[in-house]
Amino acid sequence: MTRRNFVTAAALGAVAMGAAAATGCSAPAAKDEAATDAAAAEGESMAAADYQNIYADGANLMPARKAKCPGPRGPVAFEAELQGSVDREEDFDVVVVGAGIGGLMAALKAADMGAKVLVLEKMTRGRGCFECFGAVDAKIQKEAGLEIDRAVLLDEIYRSAYYRIRPEAPRTYVERSGEATDFWQAMLDKGANGFVITPVAEAPATNGMPAMTQFIPSELGFYDSPCLPESAGVRSGLSGIYVCLEMQDIAKSAYPENIDMHFSTPAVQLERGEDGRVTGVVARDADGYFRANAAQGVILATGGYDANPEMMEAWTRPEDYAYSSWWNPGWGTTGDGHMMGLAIGAQMDPIPHPVMNFRWGTPTSFADFRTWNAVYFGILVNGRGQRFVREDGPFQVVSNAQNAQPAFGKNCWYIFDEAMSDGLQDGGFEEFKRKGWLYEGNTAAELAEACGIDAEGLQATLDRYAGFFKNMRDEDFDRDLDITMPFTGGKLYAFTSNSNVLATVGGLCIDANCNVIDMNDEPIPGLFACGNASGSFFAGNYPRHIPGTSIGRAITFGYVAAESAVNGTIGVGPKLDGNAPELFAYAEGGAVSDEALANSEDLGMWNPYAPIHGSSLDYTPEQLGGNAMACENCHEYRAGGETVADGMKWLAE
Repeated sequence: MTRRNFVTAAALGAVAMGAAAATGCSAPAAKDEAATDAAAAEGESMAAADYQNIYADGANLMPARKAKCPGPRGPVAFEAELQGSVDREEDFDVVVVGAGIGGLMAALKAADMGAKVLVLEKMTRGRGCFECFGAVDAKIQKEAGLEIDRAVLLDEIYRSAYYRIRPEAPRTYVERSGEATDFWQAMLDKGANGFVITPVAEAPATNGMPAMTQFIPSELGFYDSPCLPESAGVRSGLSGIYVCLEMQDIAKSAYPENIDMHFSTPAVQLERGEDGRVTGVVARDADGYFRANAAQGVILATGGYDANPEMMEAWTRPEDYAYSSWWNPGWGTTGDGHMMGLAIGAQMDPIPHPVMNFRWGTPTSFADFRTWNAVYFGILVNGRGQRFVREDGPFQVVSNAQNAQPAFGKNCWYIFDEAMSDGLQDGGFEEFKRKGWLYEGNTAAELAEACGIDAEGLQATLDRYAGFFKNMRDEDFDRDLDITMPFTGGKLYAFTSNSNVLATVGGLCIDANCNVIDMNDEPIPGLFACGNASGSFFAGNYPRHIPGTSIGRAITFGYVAAESAVNGTIGVGPKLDGNAPELFAYAEGGAVSDEALANSEDLGMWNPYAPIHGSSLDYTPEQLGGNAMACENCHEYRAGGETVADGMKWLAE
């Protein structure tokens, strides 16, 4: 591992500490700690520089406010340069890198098609963090009578990305997700625990930014699976962990001759033949490097990079992480697939990448559900005691608004009263006060002094908010007051609040077959991507208001990538040799001379202070490189002809 690819920092940091504990070694002597810290800092700095200059043809460095990423640091697997020799090799049809939900789906699909599959997972158990997922026209949805308008769903995906994506990947999700879900259920039926996919009851959206379309009932989950503990139906994510463990067991039991699954075995590089085809990977296990050949393709299912602080700082907006906590039960998401793809010329989503960020974070993680009523009914204020968002907006909307507050949302609080505190009586009040997360006061002034916000501002906000209930209209943010309640007196409380990072959702660009494409928009033969290692789906933000697109695309793209790899499916690149004209090449004009000024008299009014186009009338055809048509968009330039300003009246005259 080299400093150039950041692994030094990981090796000298938390990972090294874990290795020392695992082997029974004592902690390093105090005299070595300074050198270790310095080496780690240097490794972090070099990694940040690498990530910031990742593009071979030069990076477009946009000015942005810098901020330190406080998130977790996972073990990076990608190696720009191998630190040893490759002493052995094994042959497979398909190599899947990553044993999350997308990778497991890909492995099962490829094996079911008869392929010999190797699954490489650098972590010890794999990972899986989800509660529900989305699909269209799965068998269970049809049986339940759920009708999903595909055009409406597609349009909402496009609009949520502000149309900064191509339609192929979303269309693959919408057209193939039902089929992939049915296959998933067929695989789960091979397991011992009886996992059952069922529709998730959803209430139609009553608010909407940016969703302004009809309700889309596309969410499915596992709440009716009898094997899940009760807690899995309450805290988001637990069901996904159990489901992924079941899929691992199915891979071993149902496809023992087809699937070879290795844990604690990272893939570190992609290999590409002289013809441009990806032929396999170089991986590393306890015995060193080995080559895993993939006759039909490599599928990158490595997840995002939310556990790589330097990459977060280089590729995402500082407001998306600077004052955030993390909800990440697996720290393997360090951008390995992104880096492996980029190293061989893959195209990646434009930077900055979108982040899946939710409101309602606590200083240590995601929401404590004992605060549900407080958050649902209360108001959200900043350090001046002022509201800044409609509190009933989608999770990422509220999170973004909070991150836009001073200091990236620091010193923001949910304000509520006793009538809104149901759920906190079960030990919550005492615990949160002890942690410094909850403050109380008999008046707004007392509460403001306790939690450190402006007293006058808070009182003014409470008074104004109370007035909205007279006409049942939130005149500041249009919150739906019919589904909340006013402050009714009694003790006031303030509960701390920050944004929460779940995942990054920008990745390697793919086509409709989940083929990774290069910088010329051509598919890279033999390379596929799914889940958060893939891109071409989101832009700006993760659209929380569309049910299930994160896990839904991971499942669907894992399924489609495996099918494309085994079938040898490859798309065609762009067609650029049409009859579109070349753009006019503007030249630099000379300064206006007296002669040029005289020659321009027939252009009409000559007044550098004219109230149209500023001083654009100063420009002559000479200054525009001889392209008088550039001005004729707005003016008719001929002797004695009318100009835009002719016929207007000027009060100043």
